[in-house]
Amino acid sequence: MFRFIRNPVGFFLGVVSLLLLYSSCSNEIDLNFESDPVPVVWCLLNPDVNEQFVRLGRSYLSDPADPGAAPVTDSTVWNLDVVVYVEEWADGMPARVFRFEPAAAQPKDSGYFPADNIRLYKSGFTAKRGTEYRLYVHFPDDDRIVTGTTIPPQRPVVYDPLEIPGRKINLQTGVQFTSRWAPGEGNGVFQGEFVINYQDSLSGEVTHNQVIIRMSPILSLGQEIEITDLFSGNRFLEEMVRQVPVKQAVVRDLINVQYRLFKGGEELALLVSPDLQETTISNTLNQYTNLVNATGVFSSIQITSVNNLQLSNTTVNELAHSELTQQLGFRDIHGGEM
Repeated sequence: MFRFIRNPVGFFLGVVSLLLLYSSCSNEIDLNFESDPVPVVWCLLNPDVNEQFVRLGRSYLSDPADPGAAPVTDSTVWNLDVVVYVEEWADGMPARVFRFEPAAAQPKDSGYFPADNIRLYKSGFTAKRGTEYRLYVHFPDDDRIVTGTTIPPQRPVVYDPLEIPGRKINLQTGVQFTSRWAPGEGNGVFQGEFVINYQDSLSGEVTHNQVIIRMSPILSLGQEIEITDLFSGNRFLEEMVRQVPVKQAVVRDLINVQYRLFKGGEELALLVSPDLQETTISNTLNQYTNLVNATGVFSSIQITSVNNLQLSNTTVNELAHSELTQQLGFRDIHGGEM
């Protein structure tokens, strides 16, 4: 059995900003002590890559007289070096230990980010699915040790769409495309997305662009044999109008479509589904944490991709000639445009 989560509040990509911008708590934190800063720790192990990252921040209290003002830098930074490492467990004991070192900062989204506040650490190893990992972060400033545990779940198996020669996806008005997958062992949360690749030709110059259309997250309770998700042709046209800019004299061609299925670990499922949380203290965000002595999440994320999909002829023609989308300049299957 599964159900949709209607308002994911940014989910995979946006939740990092929420964790780093707002204070929150766990059972080990006394909310009444204004002088006690709270570490913000965020780590998503990815079994598909050979580098893992940990992001560290620190909560702060805003000025009641001016809530929008940036805090004093001294209240948002950790002055002493932080020790970060992950243990990989096997047969009830640590089998390997991975030390994390400071890494170069990554580009950040809009918002207030003190330069010294958000620290990024990385370690070179590949996480194993179905294996227990334990995170440890030592903050010498207040002699605090943050801990957390996670087990990356097994990879899902996508049944549809599949990259089959001659198979095309129909996304015309009034039609719904059904994506299907086996969730794999382990609880988690899923989110599918379609990436529409197209090219612009204007004044002899060709550029490649993308439209990314994300589905609503779906919670898996570990009991499903198969999970399905629906993507309507109406939404496809609406998203093309919303994301593709109108340009005079441009000629556009669809190249292909990519389907990507994100699977987050059980901890991310608890984070985005407040009614499943079993915590005794929460802030106004009703934020979940599986860490001791900090707020944040230690979990996992993985992506299954299906590439080089093609849209049906009727979908291509409708995109070119529909009253809703004809001003975008896409050509039909015969190379014509409006």
